[in-house]
Amino acid sequence: MKKNIYDIARELNVAPSTVSKALNNTAGISDKMRKRVINYCNEVRYFPNSNAAKLKTKQSHTIGVVFSENLGVGLEHRLFSSVLQSFKTYVEDKGYEISFVVTNLGGRKITYKEYCEQKNIHGVFIVTSFSTDPYIEELLKSEVSCVTTDIYKEGLYTIMSDNFDGACQAVEYLNNLGFDRIGHIKGNTYSTAAKERLAGYLSKMKELHIPIEEEFIVESAFYSVDYGYKAGIEYLSKDNYPKSVFIVSDEVAVGFLKAMKEKGFKAPDDISIIGFDDLDYVKHINPSLTTIRQNTKILGEEAAIKLLDLMNNDLENKTGFSRIPVQLIKRDSTR
Repeated sequence: MKKNIYDIARELNVAPSTVSKALNNTAGISDKMRKRVINYCNEVRYFPNSNAAKLKTKQSHTIGVVFSENLGVGLEHRLFSSVLQSFKTYVEDKGYEISFVVTNLGGRKITYKEYCEQKNIHGVFIVTSFSTDPYIEELLKSEVSCVTTDIYKEGLYTIMSDNFDGACQAVEYLNNLGFDRIGHIKGNTYSTAAKERLAGYLSKMKELHIPIEEEFIVESAFYSVDYGYKAGIEYLSKDNYPKSVFIVSDEVAVGFLKAMKEKGFKAPDDISIIGFDDLDYVKHINPSLTTIRQNTKILGEEAAIKLLDLMNNDLENKTGFSRIPVQLIKRDSTR
């Protein structure tokens, strides 16, 4: 049975008002007492539920968002922020508000599940996360409905771009341009999308009978310009590298272009490159980037539609997935 504020007060031999002041960080008690109460509440995993009345009737209109920073993909990342904006626009139009699910609340560690219980949240959009995150595992085993555009897990509905097909399109296009050697800048092993893009690259290379040269499959640890630059320097420092490259994301591709410029090379004269995402700004850089377009508007809307369906219809089977088609966008970074 869950403890309430009166249980905590009795166990600490203090007044309920003292517990309330400590947890709400209000005046009237000493710092020593505040610390004692908070430490004890952490120890017994007590978190006050400010929405108990709503919890009983399931009338909450708040949707949680999990956005892990551990993958090096922050809110400033254009792709994920665009997907989230589409999601946010849709659910707000339906009368819901967004709350970011955190693991540190008022200086106290808290799990995703505990946060949702306290805030009376019955639906969560997992934008990015490690698939092995224990807090995610706990959340998916709870009554909270969850959707994502990032990972596959039991108890989770996934809406994801067709990463495999996008990689196949990229390789086939480069081959049609006359390239019989194609390198790849891959993402890290924690990224489901990166793994699918690598799998598509390898599959189409085999199908077209293009030799797979492991030396020229270089990893970019994160989806960022800086790490794309590092991967580019590593790739270009090798001897006899392929003159065409499929790159895991646009941000990484922009970093690769920066490395090329530093080495005195130009795209597409010296190397043809294709990115993945079609971020807004890549059509304006020089050269404009050939890429695989993800439809962020549809990704966000489909995630919102599915989450509201799961929440409002109390479906028993919450596991599943949908694929969103991608599109090759031809620009100036390929010849």
